Amino acid sequence: MTESRTRTAVVTGTSSGLGKGVAERLVALGWDVLGTVRADGAELPFDTVHCDVTDDNSVARLGERVLQQWGRLDALVNNAGIVLTGPVEELEPAELRHQLDVNLVASLALVRACLPALRAASGVIVQVSSVAGYSADELFGPYNASKFGLEGASEALAEEVRGQGVRVVVVEPGPFRTDIAKKSPQVAGKGFTGLYEPGWRELDEWLDWHASTSPDAEMAAQATQAEDFLRTL
Repeated sequence: MTESRTRTAVVTGTSSGLGKGVAERLVALGWDVLGTVRADGAELPFDTVHCDVTDDNSVARLGERVLQQWGRLDALVNNAGIVLTGPVEELEPAELRHQLDVNLVASLALVRACLPALRAASGVIVQVSSVAGYSADELFGPYNASKFGLEGASEALAEEVRGQGVRVVVVEPGPFRTDIAKKSPQVAGKGFTGLYEPGWRELDEWLDWHASTSPDAEMAAQATQAEDFLRTL
């Protein structure tokens, strides 16, 4: 591997927010970036591919495209995610499965699809977790489960691929202003028990703050794209 070659990255969830910011910063550093999106939108300053990260065939095609297009991959940034909020008692099992599918299972599926290309470049896997991956809050049980699970799986993954020259980095940002609070679902049965009204009120206030006046995502983008670390690849 020579220092002069262009480095490559796949970043998931790049339509807006943190994923878009990370992809843009990598492009500014001279990387070739392929970002995943789920719908047509504004033109972005990097290549994009339509990919539902919960669809096995879509993920497999992404891995194949990376190998065909680049033959290697310096960085996979698993950023795509949702936040499902609500108490366990008002949560349907299917809702919990969807939360885990998007935030946990999809991340591991993307790693599996991209590992051949990552090995070819001695690349790095950046797993976007959260402070919710080590500290739980009421009505965030589904999200906590997905991020706690992601962290445990990532620690195991790091041991599995260490001897293959692939590194694993877990990023744990706090709350910052993105569209995730507006786009992510609350449980369909919100409030049907009548037992969690104070928690729901606090949560709705927090979601309003998160979407409007929480810290800017720029610092999180800088941490997630790990500029100083990635420069060493």
